[in-house]
Amino acid sequence: MLTLPILTAEQTRQWEEDSWKNGISQLDVIRTVGEDVAKYVLRIMYDTVSDCYSVLKNDQNDLEKGVEQIMQMQQILVLVGPGHNGDDARVAANFLRGKVKEVQVLDVKDTKKALRTFKKLVADRKNFFEPMTTSSGFNPTFILDGMFGIGLNRPLSQDYVDLINAINESEIPRVSIDVPSGLNEEGMPWPVAVRAQFTLMIGTPKRCLTRGESSKYIGKTEVVEDIGLDPDIPAGDLEWIKQVNPVRVIDLDRLLDCHKGDFGHTLILAGSLGYHGAAVLAAKAAAAAKPGLITVCTMPETYIPVASHLITQMVHSWCPEWQMPKGITSILVGPGLAAPSIPQAFWDWVRELWRSFPGNMIADASALDQIPEGKSAGVRVITPHPGEAARCLGITTKEVQADRLGALRKLSEKYGDAYVVLKGYQTLIGTAKGKVYLNHTGNPSMAQGGTGDVLAGYLSGLFAYDRVKEVSIDNIKRICYAVYNHGRAADEIENEKKTPFDVHPWTAVELIKYL
Repeated sequence: MLTLPILTAEQTRQWEEDSWKNGISQLDVIRTVGEDVAKYVLRIMYDTVSDCYSVLKNDQNDLEKGVEQIMQMQQILVLVGPGHNGDDARVAANFLRGKVKEVQVLDVKDTKKALRTFKKLVADRKNFFEPMTTSSGFNPTFILDGMFGIGLNRPLSQDYVDLINAINESEIPRVSIDVPSGLNEEGMPWPVAVRAQFTLMIGTPKRCLTRGESSKYIGKTEVVEDIGLDPDIPAGDLEWIKQVNPVRVIDLDRLLDCHKGDFGHTLILAGSLGYHGAAVLAAKAAAAAKPGLITVCTMPETYIPVASHLITQMVHSWCPEWQMPKGITSILVGPGLAAPSIPQAFWDWVRELWRSFPGNMIADASALDQIPEGKSAGVRVITPHPGEAARCLGITTKEVQADRLGALRKLSEKYGDAYVVLKGYQTLIGTAKGKVYLNHTGNPSMAQGGTGDVLAGYLSGLFAYDRVKEVSIDNIKRICYAVYNHGRAADEIENEKKTPFDVHPWTAVELIKYL
């Protein structure tokens, strides 16, 4: 698994200072960053123009010519601040010159003058496709924000507030370098911040972009890693998941004489009156993880609808006399178990399973309100969204979101050092101690019923088998892969469904096909 440390402002400054002490040139780093920023801006512009222009042109040659022509019409306004962020922006401006029609640098040290200039530029701005057809003046089609980075240590003055408000009110796409200007170390606007459509994080991800209200300001994020600083990056307790190699997790090198018994048997306890779809989604998602066998046990009233939607999975109706099949290696409980008609005897049985089952067990959705606290016999995983996490901890959802890392630690501790998947934007994976991993894949279209059931089922399938050629599968790696791949699948669907002027909706059913 490849990861990057997520650094605080203090850690970033220390990393830079250590680099200078080791003889690395500041000018060389700034030059590298500036060029990387320029390439990023050009790529974003090209992709945006290409997506829009493709609606108008079907012929590939005409499309390429048209895109190049429009690129040559683009004009970039570079906002330059007083620190290293401004230095990066100024160098980026130099690299951009000659690649587009015009680049202008607006120094924001004199904020009143900068505001007057910006308002005039916005007032003169013309059509995105043909910005220069009716005027010979400079009319920006993109803004590069290099005013403030991680160094903001006091609230912005009113002049800066007015300038940033004017930037946000414009219809000009915005790219921020490292951190949208105006965000403080806690990820909060101070008191305002640039609302960027794109943020290019420099060197490593920044902790402030995982906190507070940062999600409202950062847009799509990307990291440029190799900027010439010391390769020995400071260690932290929060890591950004770059990539998880599936070879040791799911794409197993299966022997020619293997059989289904080699790859475990997952039991899915799911589905109740009015919620049978959750059981179906979880069971189908579990199959995508390639376990040997899948058994679904559902409430009597949902047996027929669940069984009628499943083919390869075995389906049973729960009753107090029901005996769990022998050889179960993982259990998922929770999806669709929300009906008030579920008998208390079922939950009593679930609680005993949670305490004593020696294999892997995952609790999701309604089961999170039922599982007992403290240590259990085997590996335990819980997958709450922020509202469920708040109920488990007896606090508000707002408090969970204000300190997601702290909430994860407390949840893990409460349930005997269980692995926690705290879902939502930038899902966190970890335990009460040690490193916590942040997943950046996924998109807002996942905010729909069923996507959580898919993740829970996929996890249960992955946890059905524990070894590959006698080598144990690392639990945290397995969970990180599930979460990362779940989000990646959603991103792949979104990119296929999206057009420049519309987004065709998709459902959790489609998500399973892309896992």
